[in-house]
Amino acid sequence: MKLKHFFIIITSLILVTGYGQSKKTETADRLFDLFKFQQAIKAYKSALKRDRKNAVYIYKKLGDTYSLISQPEEAEKWYEKAVYDTDDEPIYYYRYAMTLRQNKKYDESVEWMTIYKQKSGMSDERLEEFFKELDIVEKVKREGIKAQLYSMSIDSKFTEYGAVYYENDKIVYTSNNISAGGKRRSSYDNLPFTDLLVAKRINDNDFKGGEKISPVINTNFHESSPTFNSDYTVMFFTRNNMNPEKKNNLRDYNLKIFRSFRQQDGTWSHPEEVHFDSDEYNCAHPCLSKDGKTLYFASDMPGTFGKSDIYKVKVNEDWTLGKPENLGKKINTKGTETFPFVDQNGNLFFSSDGHAGLGGLDIFVAFYTTSGKFFMLKNMGLPYNSSKDDFAFVINDAHDEGFISSNRLGGHGYDDIYMFRPYEMIKPFIYFVGHTKDNNGFVTPNTMVELSSNGKLIRKKISLFDGRVTFLLDPEKEYEIRAHRKGYKDAVIKLNTYNLSKSRIEQDIILKQIQKIRACIADYNTKEALDSVEVKIYGHNGTDEKYVMYTKPNGCVDFAIPENLLQQEVSYEFEFRKQGYLPKRYNYQQHLGKDTINWIKPNKQRVYLIKLKLNPIYFDLDKWDIRPDAAAELDKIVELLKRFPNIKLSMESHTDSRHTKAYNMSLSQRRAQATMQYLIDHGIDPKRLKARGFGESRLVNHCSDEVKCTEEEHQMNRRTELMIISDENEN
Repeated sequence: MKLKHFFIIITSLILVTGYGQSKKTETADRLFDLFKFQQAIKAYKSALKRDRKNAVYIYKKLGDTYSLISQPEEAEKWYEKAVYDTDDEPIYYYRYAMTLRQNKKYDESVEWMTIYKQKSGMSDERLEEFFKELDIVEKVKREGIKAQLYSMSIDSKFTEYGAVYYENDKIVYTSNNISAGGKRRSSYDNLPFTDLLVAKRINDNDFKGGEKISPVINTNFHESSPTFNSDYTVMFFTRNNMNPEKKNNLRDYNLKIFRSFRQQDGTWSHPEEVHFDSDEYNCAHPCLSKDGKTLYFASDMPGTFGKSDIYKVKVNEDWTLGKPENLGKKINTKGTETFPFVDQNGNLFFSSDGHAGLGGLDIFVAFYTTSGKFFMLKNMGLPYNSSKDDFAFVINDAHDEGFISSNRLGGHGYDDIYMFRPYEMIKPFIYFVGHTKDNNGFVTPNTMVELSSNGKLIRKKISLFDGRVTFLLDPEKEYEIRAHRKGYKDAVIKLNTYNLSKSRIEQDIILKQIQKIRACIADYNTKEALDSVEVKIYGHNGTDEKYVMYTKPNGCVDFAIPENLLQQEVSYEFEFRKQGYLPKRYNYQQHLGKDTINWIKPNKQRVYLIKLKLNPIYFDLDKWDIRPDAAAELDKIVELLKRFPNIKLSMESHTDSRHTKAYNMSLSQRRAQATMQYLIDHGIDPKRLKARGFGESRLVNHCSDEVKCTEEEHQMNRRTELMIISDENEN
């Protein structure tokens, strides 16, 4: 049995062995319970031919068995057959999803995990981590290859894993590539039990050898994953139960940690169990800190959060051990955490299938702070991790080389040792969690959020139904997070990841709702909305043109209020113009409150335009008397004003650009007064009229000072415009 699987085997699958059993699967089930998986596979396939009634149960068991012996491709085939009839056991949706992930089918994996979440009603950190995985996969691809991997001469068609540095230019590793020679075989895979072997360096990137470390260390059972103190005089290692027979079931599991001392003659003392070993739980894969004061290990002892957790224990001066301490939920999940390693800086490397990764066991690092805490968790990425099992990370003090173990595709055997040389220093990443909200605290889902650095867009995401959006950030970098949403001002967060003491940044992304003045325009007679009405908005002094807008098909237009004017008294002039209608001006003066939409008229009333075909009212050069053609147009206005007694009208006159501005302002005022007097002479109450001259300030063409224009072009500017300025009770 490969000891890297011991937690998974014990805790994952034996809980469901009773479902669907029949006499025809009894033999296969017994072999499964004894972890004789190769024999169990043959028995289940044989039973499937005779017992189609229990086919779904057998599909599940075959999927479980292949999963346990690290054959996810075969496991996927059988789980796929089973998942369409698993309402009684939703856990198989989870197992199928995890197997798909191992086979790099990430999108399908997410789909089945979503089904599992719906069917089971579960919501724990395993699911949260799982749904991070698309982020992880994309980030890992984006970061690219971080090290060069080298195959090792010590690898074989059998199992090699867990290399650690030993003495000068040597390593000790775990292997079952040895002559049978009385060595027992594991009921797990029918392979020889593993021993600890020594290899010597033959060049910069390779080791060769296979000498047993010691006859008192290597036995007829499994030995694996050693760790040494700084002068290689003390060794802790893993060994399976020397007395495995329990209740007549020969299960070669129950792992324990042993300690041995190197004698003066170079031999090793008879190993002793550490005091917290037990026949009731497992302890394995020890690792000494560089100062030799702390031992890290994996266990499923009581108090474990998941299938196995990482623990630490104080090492006394006489190499006895204190009380084990669980490293907590920052490191440990409801899945498997195992194979701890601590570098000279105190950073903890370990393997896990509970944190978001690429599939199987992934290698992670938890970075160490001077305060004695692990503060930042990072997936090691490529090439350290693959979609298969990656574990037993070790790096030398110079951080320029190390070892990993993996059953990834392309290897020599079941597990292989790879030497690596990093391209860059190993640094943490930061997990950003934001929630898009408006300035009143309400969630704004479906908001586009962009992550940028140094002006370069890195990624876009749309916030979820609860406003949540996540990004993976690099350390020692500056970022900008910008959120876009219609009707809101862009929210911008600037942050950096220098000198952080935690691996998670949580921050709300607040989008301020854009306050608007809304006007909706309609025909006075038909009450139908008027499209493409020109809307001009003038500022506080009533002359400087600020905006020109046009109504939409619904007849409405929104004018965004500048942020510096929010919560203030504002004053605008709105002009509404559409060909074939008499223009209208509306003076808007209001103190802006917190409402997002401020209607130009109270109670969301519409602005009505009166249809009237009116030709321009022109004047001769330097004249202000009413020409006959102008009188004909003004007669239409007289008739209109008599028909609508509540309308008030402004006569707004203009000049061309010839003469001085002062002269033109006086001339335009005389033209406005002449227009007004014509209406008064025809029976219109002067209280309903207002005369206003603009001089040359509002030319309708390019004919400004010093510009040569034709007389016809100048004529267009010598005009009076009639504008409705009040229509109280016109409805």
